[in-house]
Amino acid sequence: MKARRQFIRKLGGVAAFSALTMHSKAGTFLNKEEKTKEIEGDFLHMVFFWLVNETEETHNRFYHELTTFVDGVEVIKTEHIGTPADTDREVIDNTWSYSLVLSFESKREHDIYQEHPLHKKFIANASHLWKKVLVYDSVKT
Repeated sequence: MKARRQFIRKLGGVAAFSALTMHSKAGTFLNKEEKTKEIEGDFLHMVFFWLVNETEETHNRFYHELTTFVDGVEVIKTEHIGTPADTDREVIDNTWSYSLVLSFESKREHDIYQEHPLHKKFIANASHLWKKVLVYDSVKT
């Protein structure tokens, strides 16, 4: 019986050590307070573009127009321009060509962005390059 208790005690110690080790690994099993990176801004604007032609020329032109306008709009807090990740699960839609995720301090700053001359110029210069656009706006809860 004593040997069994010692074994269980040792096993419990190993389990606790394993849990602490996994807990401390970068980003693994961290609770909300322990996360080190958080999107800045309370308003997210997520845009997905499907290009008309998936040619290198179209991609280059679209990317140039997109980065030119995003770099010039001062109310944008953070930005992420991306292409579909190489993931394949039933719930994933990776049929789009580019994503644009922008954060703003508030809806008011988002509204300034919407009316910004560079945003309007981007639409005028690049809208012929896409066949579909979906927008998702989100506020932090």
